[in-house]
Amino acid sequence: RPAWPDMLTGGMALRRWPVTAAEACLVLAGCASQDGSNPAGSAIPTPSGSIQPGSTEGASTEQIQAARLDECPASDPSVPARADGLPDLTLPCLGRGNPVRLAGVRGMPLVVNVWASWCGPCKAELPLMGEFYRAHSNQVRFLGIDLADDRAAALAMAAQTKMTFPSVQDPNSEVRAGLRVVGVPTTVFVRADGSIAGRASVVSSEAELAELINKYLQVKV
Repeated sequence: RPAWPDMLTGGMALRRWPVTAAEACLVLAGCASQDGSNPAGSAIPTPSGSIQPGSTEGASTEQIQAARLDECPASDPSVPARADGLPDLTLPCLGRGNPVRLAGVRGMPLVVNVWASWCGPCKAELPLMGEFYRAHSNQVRFLGIDLADDRAAALAMAAQTKMTFPSVQDPNSEVRAGLRVVGVPTTVFVRADGSIAGRASVVSSEAELAELINKYLQVKV
């Protein structure tokens, strides 16, 4: 098992997490789950179907334009993945842009928000994430991961919430095991070198988000 940041020490120390029955269920059975400790308590649907990287399946040009998502970031195809970083997965862009290799997004502090159109708390969280992103994109990068979702529904949610930050699609919940996501929303804070510094469940305000970014990424906004 890869080493993960210890949340009790502010994300600086590393520990090894034991494999739990719930994780085994996620990895081996691909079953739906729910994080009882997460205020969202959002059940993750069992994934169905697949979307190949670069596919435009499931959305019209008008829907993509209406979502007003910024273009997905460039990612390094050759940089070695980190055991304490994002999983080495390449996922298609939800809106405009090329597929993104998660492990290859480096060089700037990164906030990764895992969300879905079927997630109630995401509808309240995405607008404040978008406001923060637009105000501070010169200091910290944002990337969404739309989980176990329909593309058209996800784009409609993006348009409704005015999130605007780029997002990739994960219709088959491939990041779930690597990021230990058992409920959405989940926000992961990634250092410029690609290592994961910490995580949070529901973020309720821009002030709280600023505190988390300062705590985990040492970026004062």
